[in-house]
Amino acid sequence: MINKLLPALGAIAAVVSFSGVAQAAPVITTTNYTGANMNIVPGVDGTYSADFGKAGIKAGNFEHIYTFTLPAYLTGSASINTSAVKLKAANDLDLFSVTFNGVALTGTYGGLNEAVFANDVPIVAGKENTIVIKGLSRGNGSYGAQATFAPVPEPASWAMMIGGFAFVGGAVRRRNTARVAFA
Repeated sequence: MINKLLPALGAIAAVVSFSGVAQAAPVITTTNYTGANMNIVPGVDGTYSADFGKAGIKAGNFEHIYTFTLPAYLTGSASINTSAVKLKAANDLDLFSVTFNGVALTGTYGGLNEAVFANDVPIVAGKENTIVIKGLSRGNGSYGAQATFAPVPEPASWAMMIGGFAFVGGAVRRRNTARVAFA
């Protein structure tokens, strides 16, 4: 009887020791923010500037989605940065990805200090624009961000500028130059 029981117990022990515990998918906390959560300030020349960020982000994976609408066709740039006192400490935050209207921000991901940015991102007048920040907080992480938006010249402005260049070019070409003859 023991001869039959020992192989069965050995087989059970082998199955238990080789079967790993199933890993659950990481939980990602998604938070949606609007323009009201951003400090968006209009300038006198049609530009806009904004600052936003988050402090005290609880431990775990997170996804912060900022949506906002601006009244004019603009081009934007944004930068986001993090810093920590010690790598992998409770106040360390790692950015996994940041997108601005689908454009991935480039820069330094990972490490003690992270800084990512994007330039010349098109902003459509009256449409929802989105900044998505994904990362991992180790307990009390934070990030800061700023963005600037400048007007895009209207097609009529471009046409006028090109016409002006053509006019100046034509005037320079037709100008009679005095020729000096030396005897």
